[in-house]
Amino acid sequence: MGTGENHACAVRSDGSAQCWGVNDQGQLDLPSDVKFRSIASGWRFSCGITTEGALSCWGRNNHQQATPPDGQFTAVSAGWDHACGIGPDGATCWGRGADDRTAIPPGVAFTAIGAGAEHSCGLTANADLMCWGKNDNGRADSRAGPFRALAVGLLHTCVLRDDGTVLCQGQSDDGQSDPPATVFDRISAGDHRTCGALTTGQVECWDTSPTDAPSESFGPPGAFTSLSVGWRDVCGINEVGQVACWSSEPDSLPEPYDRLLVANAFPDVDLAEPVELIPWPHGGVAVAERAGSIAVLSSESGSRQVLDLTDVVFSNASEAGLLSMAIDPDFPNSPFLYVYYTMQDDRDEDRFLARLSRFPLVDGMVPREREFVILDIPRTTEAKQHWGGAIRFGPDGMLYLGIGDGQCSECAQSLDSLHGKIIRIDVAGASADRPYRIPADNPLQDRPNSRPEIWAYGLRNPWRMAFDPKGGDLWVGDVGALDEEEVSIVTPGANLGWPYFEGYRCTQFHPDITADIDRKIGSVSMCQNNLDYSSLTMPLVYYSRVDGCAIVGGIVYRGTAIPDLNGVYLFSDYCTARIWAFDRSAVPGWRLFEIADLQLRVSSFGIDANGEVFMLRFGEPAVRLVQTELGYAPSVTHPVRVTAVGEPLDTQISLTLGNREP
Repeated sequence: MGTGENHACAVRSDGSAQCWGVNDQGQLDLPSDVKFRSIASGWRFSCGITTEGALSCWGRNNHQQATPPDGQFTAVSAGWDHACGIGPDGATCWGRGADDRTAIPPGVAFTAIGAGAEHSCGLTANADLMCWGKNDNGRADSRAGPFRALAVGLLHTCVLRDDGTVLCQGQSDDGQSDPPATVFDRISAGDHRTCGALTTGQVECWDTSPTDAPSESFGPPGAFTSLSVGWRDVCGINEVGQVACWSSEPDSLPEPYDRLLVANAFPDVDLAEPVELIPWPHGGVAVAERAGSIAVLSSESGSRQVLDLTDVVFSNASEAGLLSMAIDPDFPNSPFLYVYYTMQDDRDEDRFLARLSRFPLVDGMVPREREFVILDIPRTTEAKQHWGGAIRFGPDGMLYLGIGDGQCSECAQSLDSLHGKIIRIDVAGASADRPYRIPADNPLQDRPNSRPEIWAYGLRNPWRMAFDPKGGDLWVGDVGALDEEEVSIVTPGANLGWPYFEGYRCTQFHPDITADIDRKIGSVSMCQNNLDYSSLTMPLVYYSRVDGCAIVGGIVYRGTAIPDLNGVYLFSDYCTARIWAFDRSAVPGWRLFEIADLQLRVSSFGIDANGEVFMLRFGEPAVRLVQTELGYAPSVTHPVRVTAVGEPLDTQISLTLGNREP
C-alpha cells in the first residue's frame, strides 16, 4: 500500500490495486488490467512493481518521475519528484536530478533503496549506508554498518542496526531524527515522524507532537506485520490483514472510495426548511418544518398537513422555530405527539421561550386546540440562538430533551438552570397539576441548588441526539463555538465540559486557563482552576471547525437494507454536506469514514418504521441511503483513533507512504 499527501493506493492479495483520494494529477489513474506486487506513493504520483517484475508509474510527471525505466525490478521507492528502484543492472533513479539526488554512485550493489525529497540512500551489499543528493543537516551522510533496514524520510534518514536500535540523521525539528533507545524489528520514516514496530508488532513513533496517539506508545493497539509513515499519517497491516491508519493532520488522510448512493424520497413534495422526520403511527413518515407545520408523507398519498403552528412559532432566527417532535412510545395506549418549539414570551415582547407541548392524535390528525403545555423554558438572555432541540424517548420510556445554552455559556455549568442541559422527565399520566414527574433515579435531584430534571450538563447546542435501538446508548452531537465539533455518548450526570472545553481543547472564553489539555487519549489536564476535569465526559468523535461549522448529530443505524452499516453512527456537518459514519466496533480500533456527499446541507437525520435512514435538506426533497455494496478506505478520524479497512490485504506486501512537498 502507498499513501501520498492527498491520495493512497492499496494492493490486494490477488494483485489487484485501487487508489483513492484527490486526483488533480492523475494519481488515481491506475493502469488497467495490471496486477502488482507492491506500490510506493510519492508527491502526487505512485510507482508499482507488477507481478511480472516491471515498473509501472502514474500521476504527476513534470520531471518524468512517472516515466520509469524498463527492466525487471525487485524494489521501488517514490519521493518528492523522483523515484529509485533496484533492477537487473543494479540501482537506478529517475525524475528530477537537481542536487544529484538521482546520481547513484557507480559500481555499488544495493540491497535496499529509498527516495526522499532531495536526497536518496541505499544499503550496500556490505550492509553500509550510502547516500547522495542534498546533505543539509547531514541527511545524506554515508555511514559504516552493519545495518539491516533503511527508512528514508522527506528530509531525514534512519537505519536499523543489527541489534535492533535505530540511528537517524538529518532534519529533526519535530524530533523525527531522535529515536528512543528501543529495540525494533522494522522502521519507516515520513516527514515529521518516524515509527518502528517492536518484535511484538506494537507500533511506537517518535516526534515532539504525538497528539494523535491513542496509546502511551504513540501507536494503535494490536500487532502489525507491516508499517509505513507518510507526512502526518501512519499506516500498518495488522495480523488479520486489515489496514489501519492514524494521523495528527486529519485532512492529510485520503478520502474514502465507494461511497453510498442516495435517492430522493418523495421527490414531488416540496420541503422548505425540514428539521425532523419520524415514523408516523398511521403509516408513512411525518416531517416538521421549522416555520411551524407538520405534514405526513407517504408514497401512496403524497403529503397532508396534520398540524399548523406557524402563527405562534417564532422562527425569525436561524436556529429558532419548530425544532423537534416525538410520538409517545406507548402508542396507541397513549396516543400523543410531543412538540418542542420557540415562541415569543407573553410577559416580554423582547424575550422568547422554548415550549415542550403534548397534542393528542385523533384519526391521524393533531387537533391544535387540545395542546397541553408540559414545560416552558424562558431565556436568560435576549439572544435568539442555541435552543438545542431534540425530543427523544429512551428505552426506559422517559422523555429526554436537549436544550441549548441560549448563548449564556456559563449557564451550561449552572445546575440551577436548564440551559445547556439534557433533561429527563416522566410524562406518563401528565395532568394540569403535575405536567411531568421527576424519575426517581435522575442523577442530580438530591444535589442542593440543582434542577432535578437534569440528566447531563455542560452542552452548548445539542441540536440532535439519538438512542441506539440496540443497547440504548444516548448519542449526542454538540455544536462547537470556535474550535471543535463533537459527538459523545451521554450517561447519567455527565458533564460534557462546555464552556471550558470544546472537544479535547480548552476554550478561549476564560482568562484563568492555566494549562492546555494533554490530548493523548485517556489523559486530561486542568484548563481552568475551579473545575475538576478528571470527571468530564470527553467526546468519542471530534473534528476541527476548519473542517465544518455545525455538527448535525444523526442516528445509530439498525436497519436491514445496508448490513455493513449495522451499529454505525451516522452524522453530518451543516457546512460540508458530507455524510460521515463512525464505526465504534471496528477492529483494530474505531474508524470514521465518509459515505456520501450530498452537495447540499443536511439539517437532520430521521428513520422510518423499518429503521431505514432519511436525511433532510433545506429546499430539497428528503433523501435516503440506498446502496448496499460498500468498500472503505482509510479516512479522517477525530479524535485520532485508528481507521480500518475491512478487506484483508496480503500481509507480506510492504506499505509505503508519500510525503508532502518540502
